[in-house]
Amino acid sequence: MEKKTNTLLILALIVGLAFHGSAIFFTLESTYDALIHLFFADHYANSWFDPWEYRWYTGFTVQSYPPLVHQLIGILSYIGGLKFGMYTVALIAIVLFITGAYRFTLLMTGSRRIAGYGAVMAVFSSTFVETLHIFGQLPSISALSILLHAMTEIYLYIKTGKTRYFITSATMLAVTVTSHHVTPLFGMVFFIAPLMGMAVMDAAREKVASYKALTFKVFWATTLQHFWRIAKFGGTAIFLLIFCIFPYWYNSKRNPITQVAIPHGSRDNFLEITSSGLVFFIIPWGVFLFIIPYFFYRYFSKRYVFFGLSFALLTILGTGGTTPIPRLMLGEMAFNILTLDRFTLWATIMALPIFAEFAYRMVEGDLKTLIQTKFGGVYHRVLGGLIAGGMLFMVLFTMTLGYFRPSQPAKIKMLPIVNFLGADSHDSWRYLPLGFGDQMAWLSAQTGAMTVDGNYHSARRLPELTTRAIERIENSKFRGVEGIGSLQQFLTVPEKYNLKYIFSNDKFYDPILYYCGWQRLQQLENGIMVWEKLNVAPIPQIMPKQDVPTIMKIMWGVIPLLTVLIAIFVNIQMIWIRLLKSKKVPEHSFMKLELPYKKFPSKLLTFSHWWALGILICMGYGMYIFYVKNVTQLSPNNVVESYYDALDFKEFSRAHSYIDPEENIDIAQYMLEVSVTDGILSSYAKLDSLGIEIYDETENSAKAKVATRWITPLENVFNNDYHELIKRKNKWYLKSSKVDNDIPPDQLFTANSTTYYNHGRRKITTQETYHEDVLKQPVLEILSAKLVKYKGQYSIIGELQNVDNTPADIVIKATLYNDDNKELANYNAKHQIKHKLMPKETTTFKINFEGIAWSSTKDTLPPTFDPDQFTPVSFEEQPTKFNLQSAGNTANTDLYKHVALQDLEYNEQGFNGVLFNSGVQEVTIPQLIISYYDANSQLLWVDHKFVTEGVRIQRKQFFNYKPLDLDSLEIISSSLENCFVNGSPNKAIADKIFPNRKVIHEKKQTQPFKGKGYEFIKFEINSYIGNPK
Repeated sequence: MEKKTNTLLILALIVGLAFHGSAIFFTLESTYDALIHLFFADHYANSWFDPWEYRWYTGFTVQSYPPLVHQLIGILSYIGGLKFGMYTVALIAIVLFITGAYRFTLLMTGSRRIAGYGAVMAVFSSTFVETLHIFGQLPSISALSILLHAMTEIYLYIKTGKTRYFITSATMLAVTVTSHHVTPLFGMVFFIAPLMGMAVMDAAREKVASYKALTFKVFWATTLQHFWRIAKFGGTAIFLLIFCIFPYWYNSKRNPITQVAIPHGSRDNFLEITSSGLVFFIIPWGVFLFIIPYFFYRYFSKRYVFFGLSFALLTILGTGGTTPIPRLMLGEMAFNILTLDRFTLWATIMALPIFAEFAYRMVEGDLKTLIQTKFGGVYHRVLGGLIAGGMLFMVLFTMTLGYFRPSQPAKIKMLPIVNFLGADSHDSWRYLPLGFGDQMAWLSAQTGAMTVDGNYHSARRLPELTTRAIERIENSKFRGVEGIGSLQQFLTVPEKYNLKYIFSNDKFYDPILYYCGWQRLQQLENGIMVWEKLNVAPIPQIMPKQDVPTIMKIMWGVIPLLTVLIAIFVNIQMIWIRLLKSKKVPEHSFMKLELPYKKFPSKLLTFSHWWALGILICMGYGMYIFYVKNVTQLSPNNVVESYYDALDFKEFSRAHSYIDPEENIDIAQYMLEVSVTDGILSSYAKLDSLGIEIYDETENSAKAKVATRWITPLENVFNNDYHELIKRKNKWYLKSSKVDNDIPPDQLFTANSTTYYNHGRRKITTQETYHEDVLKQPVLEILSAKLVKYKGQYSIIGELQNVDNTPADIVIKATLYNDDNKELANYNAKHQIKHKLMPKETTTFKINFEGIAWSSTKDTLPPTFDPDQFTPVSFEEQPTKFNLQSAGNTANTDLYKHVALQDLEYNEQGFNGVLFNSGVQEVTIPQLIISYYDANSQLLWVDHKFVTEGVRIQRKQFFNYKPLDLDSLEIISSSLENCFVNGSPNKAIADKIFPNRKVIHEKKQTQPFKGKGYEFIKFEINSYIGNPK
C-alpha cells in the first residue's frame, strides 16, 4: 500500500504557522520572559566566549542558564537584528512542537489518523498558547518539543537495540539538555522512564496471546532481557545532562543560589487566590478538565500504566499550594525554588495523545456511534460543537488575556533613554529603571550602560536583593516592605554601587526619590523622568569579574551549537539513507498495536457525563459567588468597597456614580472637589486593606465605618472614614461628604524669588570638564553631632548649616567604630534632613544605621508591607565613636521655602498646628522635622512627620503631632572632632568662617515645652512639590 501524506498534519502545520506565527508579533514582546532571553542573546552576539556580563547586578555569569536558544538568537541577529532572531527561533519552536506532538501521538496510539488529530489538537492547546504567548518561555518550548521527537527513537532503541536508534535518540537528547536544564531533568523521570516501561510492556505483550495473559512474571522476565539497554541509555542520558552543560553545574556549585524564595502564583492555594488558579490551572487544562475521567481510564490500562502513574503525579504536583501534597513530595527547598506551572504544562502535553484518540472516537469512531444510539444525532453534534467551541474559546481567551489584564506597562520608546545614556558619558555611572516591567531587559540589550537591577533572579549576587523576596527593584512597589525597603537602600547609599541616574516611569516613586536626596534632571521626550544624585563617583575603570577556566568558556561556546549540528546531520542523514535505499522499510512495531476501537464502554460515558456536570456545577457556583461579591450596588458593603476601589484606581466618574443621585451633585462639581485635594494620599497611595463595618442598618439606610490602610512610598497611612448609605430603586448609594472650602484672600497673587542656573560645561567637548567650569563646592559647617541610643537602636543626630552664599545639596554619611577603631557600620542620612539648603540655612539631621533586611535567616519575613519597618544593624560590639563625612554641591532645584508654621497649640491629642503656603507652588507632601532639646538647648533627638494632605497656594493645612517620650534616651558620645566637610576638617571651617558665632540665635527658634526628658522643641518644614511650575 502506498504511503499517503498525512493531510491533518499538513493542515495543522499551515494553521499553526499562520495563527501562532502571526500572533507572536503582537504578543511575544509583552510576555514575561522573551525579552530576558533577548538580553542573553545580545550578550552572546557581542562576546560569544566570555561568560561574564557586567550590565546587570554589578556583574553576573551567563553560565547560569543553558545557552542554546540564546546562542541561536544571537547568531540570527547578525542577519536581521535581535528581534528577527527571536521571532525566527519562535517559529522553529512552533513547527517542532506540532510535529513533536504528531510523533508522540503516533507512538502512543499507532494510528496515523489519530496522530493527525494530535497535531491539530497541539495547535489549539491552551497550555501551549499560554506558555508561548503569555510566559514567552522559548527554551522550555524548544526543549520539550525536541524531547517529544526523541521519544519515538528512545522507544525503538529499547525495543530493537539497534545502534542507529541509540545515536538518533542521544543526539536529540543532547539538544534538549542545552536548550533547557529542567526539561530533560524532570523529563527523564516523567517521560522517558514510563516510555521505557511501555517499551518493555509491548515486548512482553508480543510473547503472549493477549493482554489478559500478560502476567507480572512475564513482564519481569522481559524487563531483565532489556535491562542492559535501559541501563545503557539511562547512563548516556545522565552523562549528556552533566557533560553538555557542565559549566552550568560547575557554576551552580561555585555560586549556589542564595536567593530567598520569591513568591510565585503557581505555589498559591488556587481556591483562595482565584487569579492564580485561572492562570496556572484553568487555562492550561482548558477543555481537558471535562475529559479527565477518560484520561485516567486510558492511562491506567495495562499498556500505559507507567504513563498513568506519571500523569497522576504531574497532575497532583501542578495543583500548587491547593493541597499539601506537592510540598510533601518535593520537600520545602525544591517547592520554593521550582515554579510548579511546568508540571501542569507537562501533564497537559502528556494528555494530548489520549485527547486526540478521544477526538477521533468522537468524530468518526465508536463513541460517535454510542452517543448517536443512546442520545440521538443532534446531541452528538451539539456535544462535539461544545467541545470544539470550548477549545477555541480557551485559545482566544488566553491570547487576549494580556490585553484585558496587561502584565506589562505600556510600551516604552527606548531611543531617548539610549541616547541620554550615550551622551556626555552618562554611562560612566550605573542607572536604575523604575516601573519598566520586563522591558528593562530590552533597554539593557540596546545599551552598554550598567544597572544595579536585572531580570534573572537566580544569577544575582547583591545581598540587598538576595535577602528579599522581590523579583526586581524596578517593580518594588508590588512587593511591599521588601520591595520599597530594598529600593530605599539603593537610594540612600547610591555611591556604594555608583548609582547616579534613575529613569522613572511611575510617579509613585517620586516622593521617596526626593526625600532620599535625589533631584529631577529632565523629562525625556518619551515621558520618562530622569532623576540624578549629586556627589556619586563614576564606576572605576577596572571592575571585578569572576573568571572561569578557558576550557569552560570553550565548552560553553562550542558544545551547544555542535549538538544541533550533529543532531541535524545524524537525523536527516538517516532519513536520506532510508529514502535512497528505497527498499521497503518494515513498519515500526508500535504501528501494529493500533486498537480496533470497536466498543466504547457505556459506563465510562455515563460517568463522564456526571463528571462534566460536576465541573459545570463548580464553575457555576464560582461564577455565582463572584457575582454576589462583585455586583457593585447589591449591598451596603459592596457599594462602599466599589467606591474605594474606584478612588484607588482614580476612576472618578465611576466613583461619582455611587453618590446618591438625589443630592444632584453633577460630575463636574464632584471632579472639582476631588481635584482640589492633593497630597500623598490622593496622588501617591495604593489601597492595601479595607475594613468595612456596617451599623444601624435598616431596609433603606445604613451607616458605615471604613478603616483603610494605604501604602505610600514613604510610610503607611491609616484612615477612618464614616459614610451614610441610602437605598433607592434596589440600589445602594453613598451620601456625599462635605468638602472644606478654605478660600484664599487674593485672586491674583505675585511672588518674587531668586533663582539659580548652572551651565555645566560651556564648551562642547568630550574631554574632562574645564577647571573654570567646575563650580566650587558650597561650604557647610556641622554645628553639633552626637551618637545616641534610643529604644535599642543607635543613631547619629546633629545640626548642619550652609555657611556659603550659594544654595547647597547636602549628602551626609556616618560611620560607627568601637574602642579599637574597628568599623562597625556606615549609612547615609535618608529623609530626616533637609537635603537642599539656602545660604545660611540650618537643618537638623538623624542617621539610622540600616542593616540589609532579613539577612540573618532567622528573621521571619513580615506577612505584608510596612514601609516604616526598619532593620537596625545588629552590632556584635558596642559602638563608641563616630565619623561624619558631609559634602555640599551647588543646588538649583527644589529650593521652595514658602511654607510657614502658624497657630501651634498643645492639648491631650498632642500638638495641633497649621501650615500656610505663602508662595506660588502647590506643595504635595509637606514634611515636619521635629527636634528635641534639653535645658541647655543641646540637641537630644530628631523625629519627622509627613502630613498626608498637600498645602495649596495661599491656603492652610492642619496637622497633628504627638510628642515622644525620651526618658530612655542615652547619649553615648558627643564630639565634633571626626567631622569633615568636603574632605576638610569641620573645625578648620568653623574657626575660619564664624570664629565668634552667636549661639543665642539657635535658642530663639525653639519652643519651650516641658516633655518627658526634654525642655525645648523645634519644628522645621521640608516640602516636596509633585509638579513644579
